[in-house]
Amino acid sequence: MMKLKIITVAVFFLFMSNMAVAVDQKPASSESIIVKQELEVIQINHEERWAMLKDRSGFTKRFNISDDVRNLDNVSVGDVVYVNYAETMQIMAFGPDAINAGKEVEGIFARAPEGEKPGKAIATAATVVVTVAAIDLKNSLVTLKDKQGNTQTFKPRLPANLKKVKVGDKIAVSFAKAISITVRKGNK
Repeated sequence: MMKLKIITVAVFFLFMSNMAVAVDQKPASSESIIVKQELEVIQINHEERWAMLKDRSGFTKRFNISDDVRNLDNVSVGDVVYVNYAETMQIMAFGPDAINAGKEVEGIFARAPEGEKPGKAIATAATVVVTVAAIDLKNSLVTLKDKQGNTQTFKPRLPANLKKVKVGDKIAVSFAKAISITVRKGNK
C-alpha cells in the first residue's frame, strides 16, 4: 500500500523533472486540482464484478470493476475505498535556445500484490514544447508552431504576457495527472 502512495506523489516529481527554471522573467502559469474521497462498500457482487459505494454525504453509485483489478474476492461490505486524484498543468516560456521543440511522455503504473486488498496507482506526465511563430499585440493573439510545422493561434488568458515573449521563443506545456485507489478493511 505504501508503494501506491509513493507512486501517487511521484508524478509531480516526474512532471517537475521535465521543466527547467525560467531565469529571464518569461511568463509562467500553473494550475492544480486535488481530490480525495472515501467511499464505503455497501454491496458487492464478486461474480459479476460490481460494487455499490457510498460517500460521506450518503450518495451511492454502482461501479463496474474491470478484470485488471485483482484480489476483488478480498473486498467485503464495510470496507473503505480511498481515491486520490491530482492533476497539474504548467505553461512556461523560455528563450529560443533554452529547450528543444517536441513531446515527452512518461508514465508509472502499479497495482496491489496478489493476496492483498485491491489497489492501483497510475501517474502520467506529458510535456509539449512549441515555438512562438507570431505575436499579434493589437488583437492579443499568439501563434504557436509544433515540431512538425503545424500552427495554431490562441488568445492567452493574460494578454499582457505577450509583451514578455518574442517570435522564436519556446513554450513548454506540461500536464500531469495521478490517481490511486486503495481498499482497507472497514471499522464494522
